[in-house]
This record gives sequence, C-alpha cells and structure tokens, in this order.
Amino acid sequence: MIAKLFMGALMLLTATTIFADAAYNKATAYFEQKNYDACLTSLRPAIQDAEDNVNLRILAAQCHVGKKSYSDAIYHLKQVVESAPEKGGIRADIVALYFALGKYREGRNFGYKYIAALKDDNRTVPAELSLGTARACLAYGKPAEALELARSAKQSDNNDVKYRAIIVETRALIAEQNLSEADIALSFAEAMRESELHQMLRANIAEMAWVQQKFPEDKRADIVGLYEKLTRSTNAEMRAAAQKNIERVKAAKAS
Repeated sequence: MIAKLFMGALMLLTATTIFADAAYNKATAYFEQKNYDACLTSLRPAIQDAEDNVNLRILAAQCHVGKKSYSDAIYHLKQVVESAPEKGGIRADIVALYFALGKYREGRNFGYKYIAALKDDNRTVPAELSLGTARACLAYGKPAEALELARSAKQSDNNDVKYRAIIVETRALIAEQNLSEADIALSFAEAMRESELHQMLRANIAEMAWVQQKFPEDKRADIVGLYEKLTRSTNAEMRAAAQKNIERVKAAKAS
C-alpha cells in the first residue's frame, strides 16, 4: 500500500513538473517579446500548482520589473528566498527593488536582515547585497552605515561592483563632511573610468568645503560655475540635479 501511494505521489510530481516546464517555456517566449501580461497569464496557474518552483517565480518577478510593478516583483522574490535560500543574489535584487520604489528604510532593514542571516549560516555575503544595502542606508540618511557597507563591497573582485561601491563611499564621506577622504575615494573612481558623475561629485565636495567656510561670497560664483557645466549634459537627470544644486547654492547664506 505504501509503495502504491509513493508511486501515485511520484506520478503527480512528474505531471506537475511537466506542466511547470511547459508553462515556463511558453512564458519565456512571451517574456522575450516583452509581452509581460501574456507571460504572467501563462505563469499564474503553473505557480499555483508548483509554488516552490523558483524558476517560475523569478520569471514572474522579471515580468513585474518589466512592467515596473516592483512591489509584485518583491513578493515573488521573497518566495524564492524562502524556497531556495542558497540563491544569494535574489536578496540583493529585493533590496534594489525597494530602492527603486523609494522605500529606503525597508531596503536598509531587509538588507541588514539578509546579511545577518547569511552570517549566522557562515555563508559569504554577496558584495552586491552589501552595496545595495549601503545605497539604501545612504538614501535613508545613515551615511556612517553606508560607509561601512560600501567599504566591504569594494573588496569585490568584480570591477563594476568595486567602482559602484567607491562611488557610494565617496557620497557617504561627503555626507559626513569628511572631504579629504572623499577626495581620495573619488580619485580612485576617476582612475577606473570616465563619467560625468565624477564632475558632479567634485562639485559636491567643493560646495561642502564652501559651506564649511561659512559661505564666502567671493567663492559662490565658482561653485555655481561647476554645476553650470553639468546643465549642458545630455543626461536629463544630471541636468536636473545640477540646476537644483545651482538654486541651492544661490540661496545659501550663513545663519
């Protein structure tokens, strides 16, 4: 009797797996066409039948990212973490999605939660997770925390991760008004690649030094000039940020 029950369960598992695979293949075709709604429609019944199938969940999350439905993407990825905790990169994706939503506190909190869980299991904390948590900390107004995490992330062998970690380190140092170390960190980033972002950060450092000097009037135009160069950028976000900074500098005065 036990053997018959086991065989029945095995047949059911096989049928479920075949159905999930077929649904995944069909949904993948829709995803490649960027038809995210059709992709999700194909995935939905398969996910209901095989809730622990991480491939289905990840594809569903990717569809929601394509639709910019980040909260739904987070829901699916959290299920993946529960079902397949070995997939460490998923945690970094969750933190990044919270950041994209502007939910910096949640991103910071979940980042720390995942880092602590990995350390408790004596597992390596992915540099991307440390970096994503650092970004969330900085945006949430915790530069000291961001600095510690960014310096951990910049030990990565991946040059892209290392570069982005140095940028967060630079921003955290500026926020902490440690301008000499910010200048050094930014020099490392400049040695790795060219970017208009470096000009913005140089202007930020110069502005913060100006603030520390109690807003000397003869230096105001110099700071404005640094930002004005960036108002000619081809990057709309860079232009907008530069213009906002110009307005701040023009309005600033000693209290």
